[in-house]
Amino acid sequence: MASAAQRLGDSLRNWADWDLLAPIRTPPRLGPVLSEGSGHILFELLDEPSLLARIRRRPTSEVEGAFSGEIEIWSAAMAAGVTPALVYVDRQQQAVICERAGEASNAITGDALGELMCAIHDLPKVNRHLTLRADAASYLAAVPAEQRSAWHAVIQRAEINQAFSLLEQDIDYLCHNDLTAGNLLVKDDNLVAIDWEYAAMGSRYFDLAIAMADLPIVEQSCLAKRVLGQSLSPPLLAAGHRIAALMTALWQHRFDPSHAPDPRNGLPWLPSR
Repeated sequence: MASAAQRLGDSLRNWADWDLLAPIRTPPRLGPVLSEGSGHILFELLDEPSLLARIRRRPTSEVEGAFSGEIEIWSAAMAAGVTPALVYVDRQQQAVICERAGEASNAITGDALGELMCAIHDLPKVNRHLTLRADAASYLAAVPAEQRSAWHAVIQRAEINQAFSLLEQDIDYLCHNDLTAGNLLVKDDNLVAIDWEYAAMGSRYFDLAIAMADLPIVEQSCLAKRVLGQSLSPPLLAAGHRIAALMTALWQHRFDPSHAPDPRNGLPWLPSR
């Protein structure tokens, strides 16, 4: 099987087709791995420090056509200035060349993250919808057999079913659904988002709950007020927290099993609020 670096060969060979304001004049060289996540590998580009190469190592979204959908949403987000610019897309290898943004030098605040989230929620609608129940069922396949009945019991709990229903009945907005610390960067002093593979139409409360997980309590409150203001619904927020915790735990069984919780040991990770 070809390595990630080998798969990026076509993207690099097509350097003359990259969409740059100031075209480069020599073929770029692939540099070292900058980071490696559950779904993607990021490479530096030698002599082009303002650009990065990203290639998918494995799909982590259950949505069919996830890469094409991500690129559609990424392009719309790029036009709104809330994500680094795409320079080249290789659909066959599921690779991109993109603008490089910087890491936040200060702690991320609820107000700054809320501003970014509101801008994302204002993006045009897409024909791609969050399928939380179906994703949960799919993730169950990766759960160890000895835990499966316990997980089924968790999913069948009345408060979990009610939380799913509340989110499904909420007004749909385009949401990123993975605004965690590792997917937040800074460009021109503004917070921007990367890794749009989970982006879809869905409830803002699930998006909010995922984003809150990495913030201090006081900043969580600022974020919620910035995004929803006086319209904030406590029952929907509680539903978002429950389902975000459940989906994160099940996702870990599929992609990060060493950190996955065992429900037979109790459910301290599942919010009761």
